[in-house]
Amino acid sequence: MAGLNELQRQAAENLTDHILLLAPAGTGKTNTLAYRIANILAAGKTEPEEILCLTFTNKACREMRDRIEERVGEAGRRVLVRTFHAFCYDVLRMEAKRSGDFFSDAAIFDEVDCQSLLRDLLEEDWPLLSVQNLVAELKTERASRAIDTGDVFADYRLALECIRTEQETRLRRLAVDGGFHFYNRLFLWWCGNGPRVTAEYDQRLHELHGLDFTDLIAGAARLLAEDAVAIKWARRFAYIHIDEVQDTSELEYAILSRIFGTSRLLLAGDCFQTIYEWRGSRPECVLHQFELAYHPIRIVLTKNYRATQTLLSAAFGVLKGLFGRRVADFYPQGIHAASTCIGAPILLKSAMDFAEEAQWIYGQIQQLAPDDASRICILTRSNRYNKDLSGQFRSLSTLVAEEERLPFMRIDDMKFFRRQEIKDVLAFLKLIVNKHDTASCIRLLNRFGRGIGPATIRKIAAAAYRAAGIRITDYLDDAARRFGDPFAVLLTALDEENVVVFDVEATGLDATRDEIIQIAGIRLAKDGKAKAKFNRLLTPSISVGTSERVHHITDAWLREHGENARDVLQAFCVFAKGSVIVGHNVTYDLSILGSHLARLGLPQLDFRTYYDTLDLFRRFYPELPNYKLSYLGKFCSVSHESTHDAFDDIRATAEILHYVVEHDVRPHEKERRIYMAKWKDGFEDFAMHMHAFREAAGTLRPWQLLGRIVVDAGIDAYYRARGEEQRIENLRDLFRQARDFDDPSMRPMDAVLRFLRYATLSTTELDALSTHPKIPILTIHQAKGTEFDYVFLAGLQEGTFPSFSVGQDDRMEEEARLFYVAITRAKKQLFLSWSQYLYGHERTASRFLRALPRDRVERL
Repeated sequence: MAGLNELQRQAAENLTDHILLLAPAGTGKTNTLAYRIANILAAGKTEPEEILCLTFTNKACREMRDRIEERVGEAGRRVLVRTFHAFCYDVLRMEAKRSGDFFSDAAIFDEVDCQSLLRDLLEEDWPLLSVQNLVAELKTERASRAIDTGDVFADYRLALECIRTEQETRLRRLAVDGGFHFYNRLFLWWCGNGPRVTAEYDQRLHELHGLDFTDLIAGAARLLAEDAVAIKWARRFAYIHIDEVQDTSELEYAILSRIFGTSRLLLAGDCFQTIYEWRGSRPECVLHQFELAYHPIRIVLTKNYRATQTLLSAAFGVLKGLFGRRVADFYPQGIHAASTCIGAPILLKSAMDFAEEAQWIYGQIQQLAPDDASRICILTRSNRYNKDLSGQFRSLSTLVAEEERLPFMRIDDMKFFRRQEIKDVLAFLKLIVNKHDTASCIRLLNRFGRGIGPATIRKIAAAAYRAAGIRITDYLDDAARRFGDPFAVLLTALDEENVVVFDVEATGLDATRDEIIQIAGIRLAKDGKAKAKFNRLLTPSISVGTSERVHHITDAWLREHGENARDVLQAFCVFAKGSVIVGHNVTYDLSILGSHLARLGLPQLDFRTYYDTLDLFRRFYPELPNYKLSYLGKFCSVSHESTHDAFDDIRATAEILHYVVEHDVRPHEKERRIYMAKWKDGFEDFAMHMHAFREAAGTLRPWQLLGRIVVDAGIDAYYRARGEEQRIENLRDLFRQARDFDDPSMRPMDAVLRFLRYATLSTTELDALSTHPKIPILTIHQAKGTEFDYVFLAGLQEGTFPSFSVGQDDRMEEEARLFYVAITRAKKQLFLSWSQYLYGHERTASRFLRALPRDRVERL
């Protein structure tokens, strides 16, 4: 505790009260939270797994995890440190088994993949980014208002009506053209077609076992609205810490408040660093709700450890100048510099035009000449300004000797996991773990599928193929190719009475950690009835905990009736050996079974293949309101209802399987065989590679599998033949990242899924600064959570910062907060600049410059 000041110590040592920790930039908030978690564990207050720490960026998440592990060692790895999106993904993935609406193996589609799906749905060439934002807005509104009538299209239509009635201005801000100007035609089209497009997009995405970023939030909100789910998650945590709470939207806070339960809560942040109001963050509203409900102790950190006295005095002066009395309400004692260094003055350059501004920045950086280029940063308000500055710097570099040229990079150019060659390899990984990932399949076919062109892909995507139950991914399935029909193995196994429908109940929903407590299976006769049964209870080594609320099996009951786990699981493997496995959302059951067997040192289940009734009904009935087992049971008029007892659930699953086989799978067998035969040969080479990769995925570590893919699929040869050596070097970097990220204690497939989640949720590339020491050119949004010795804040003229689109509306305050965030990134010196003439128009200096204390600024 010697490393903390008095106020930080109060937050770190108080383990009984709820706390609101107000922490301006540079006041040691992360260190305080790490010490607090160390104290919780040292005092024996709870187990590491019962501590949740949430933040809002991957960078902050990694920094927090490193600080915790530094303080508490190995136990720190067991603390649940997540970004908010990653936590929501955990909720969705673990609850998928119960929800039934989405797949346990659902992959997160990044923004590029989602735009590709939208492009296929749109009849006109609308700006995809705008449509994507409009879709996200509609999905968020539906979730915020908990609209769920059972008709997705009607839900979205009602959500759009609510937006238009109450917040149409927000909708208009999203309906913009490529230059981010209001696009009336798009707005009018969206008002008429938005609900339909969003519903169709959801349907297509979920058919592909996919989720987008908005689904993570909206899906978690829908699940946690159920009391049973919320109570289970609330009981899981004893301490909850939420960092950067000012970035929390009201919907996100509503999600979190459902899991607060009896946990001790600490919310940390700084209202004046809110820069996501356009995304729904309402910090003062959130803080008001928190204080009203939990009456937390308010602790205000006042000592800044980042900046010089000059920089801190300027930053606090800006706060008071822009936000007036509210600053005193939050920080009545002010903010003080821990440093005794006065520091260099802030330099403000008034340039004649954009070229002179760029030249001045370039010259100032040359004079600094630091050893590490990444200690310098250039910030602007917009990507356009960044792009133009980058172009000016390239031109200036041609005027100096090569060894004197400055290394710049735009972060948009460094989006590692969005690069073509990286997405190519990740597409192979996605297709390995999710054999229904049509988007990844088409991406790879377009680049590496010799003999299969866009025309073939379009034909296979036709309505007739879909009605017969055919997807393009079926042409890569080994069994479908050998037997001429993706359902041939299922139909044959049913005729041979070799189908086992199975289900499990467990202590929880984490397949890598929880344990099976009930496993049930039935072998089906030709008529779909049970020919043989298996239903046994296991005695787990851990408590059933809150999962008792789902399956109603208690620890006491298991102690009396449960059997040795090794004996039961070995017996089930004998019962199901060589069969075709069927279940509803069966990938979860197979995953936890495989993990539990591996942890017990037992061989894996030997089965031919598996089919999922959730997938079958999504194929043949794509427009049902939902796909929960209970709903499908009513749709098929089954005699056994699902009850969350494993044996009841498999009897219901067996009945809906019989229904879909007799109504849809068998009647379309002839068409499917014709369609498969027509195109099968063209997929031969690609299918052979995929079969080999899927087999290798069971034994190779993720980085080893990546190496095999790059070589065997010819990706390195593809780019080498085009002379693109940088892409090959990027693939080597991916290999290294996968190796460093690997957790050898996990099963290979679990480790692959973990790496894919990391890659998909990595939306920014600030980590590139450590491996690529260049001077980053960032927007202020991209720079959130970073710090640099020297910061150049460019483009400080009216119309740019603040922009013309802001005008005098309610967004001006967010622009002011952006300015504050920007100037607090600097540790040693701050450089400000603006242009009197820009893009052919005369400009005036930004109004925000007037808030700077005159005695801290040297004007040039």
